[in-house]
Amino acid sequence: MNSDQNKIVIFAAGTGGHIYPGISIAKELIQNGFSVLWVGTKKGIENKIVPEAEILIEYVNFSGLRGKGLLAYIKLPFNLLRAIIQSIVLIRKYKPQIALSMGGYISFPCCIASYLLRIPIVIHEQNIIFGMANNILRHLSKKVILGFPMNLKNIKYKYLGNPSRYENINKKVKIKSEKKINILVVGGSLGAKIFNEVIPKTIYSLKETTKYEINVIHQTGKTIKTATDQYRNIDVNIDIREYIDPMINVYEWCDIIICRGGAITLTELMNLGIASIIVPFPYATDNHQMKNSRYLESHDAAIVINQKNFTHDHLASIIKSFIENPELKQSLSENILKLNKKDATKNICDEIISEIENN
Repeated sequence: MNSDQNKIVIFAAGTGGHIYPGISIAKELIQNGFSVLWVGTKKGIENKIVPEAEILIEYVNFSGLRGKGLLAYIKLPFNLLRAIIQSIVLIRKYKPQIALSMGGYISFPCCIASYLLRIPIVIHEQNIIFGMANNILRHLSKKVILGFPMNLKNIKYKYLGNPSRYENINKKVKIKSEKKINILVVGGSLGAKIFNEVIPKTIYSLKETTKYEINVIHQTGKTIKTATDQYRNIDVNIDIREYIDPMINVYEWCDIIICRGGAITLTELMNLGIASIIVPFPYATDNHQMKNSRYLESHDAAIVINQKNFTHDHLASIIKSFIENPELKQSLSENILKLNKKDATKNICDEIISEIENN
């Protein structure tokens, strides 16, 4: 293909789960000679993250409906039509060979505009179930790339995995230290208040009932004061941080992680073979975090706790099982590593390039 013709438009907005995989794909395509235009919103985090990645971004006025009340639904026809028109103007001016939708509300008007302009659409779904927008838009697409396996027979669906910053890191073999356990707590980029309340009590209980050395790194998010107050009188090695970036050092340090069930978090655990206790966020759209997590659990690759059962006694009993049965950690680590999809970003980009060449 002539380099002047290598153009792709990417749609993603709102959450890191859509945006970060899109950035990985965009950077790989740029290295392959593509020009990339990102379409997002001025209110989403993409407004900051995408320019920092030195990717060209334009904006469409559109927002999600969930939790916005009746008025948002009443205004939907007007807002959707306006967003489609804005998208048509942007896409027609840019003249891409293909459109990549990473899901989320912004993808809806942008994909409709692409379809009307006869631009081939590729969709990437990060979770094990389709989000609302992708579930509709997949019927307009030429290709659907899956981050987790789904039981879909149509040849246009391909399971290639989720792009990740750690997808091709060689896992280091850890030397097991006797009488010592390193616990990493990550409640997502914003933290998890319930983690900050329950886990310090768990650590206190473990300290009282085991002779193991317990070390904790806890990413708290904005409720750091809650965690700090809870940990204050516990005599263990505790490193409390509001935010951790990059994650690779703490991933390699830990024996087990306690985390949420977002697609990108779970992908990173699969990349690195980390034994995990997953507490899915119960209010995630369509309960997708629980469904993602159950996939790992069904392969004996993680321990999953429903948040309603997330008590310090229950969590302490699970961590004790890691202490008393070292083979449990080894088994979980080996099993989750088997689920890893290597070269996800490269394979997705190859699929996009192939789709262009076939059109």
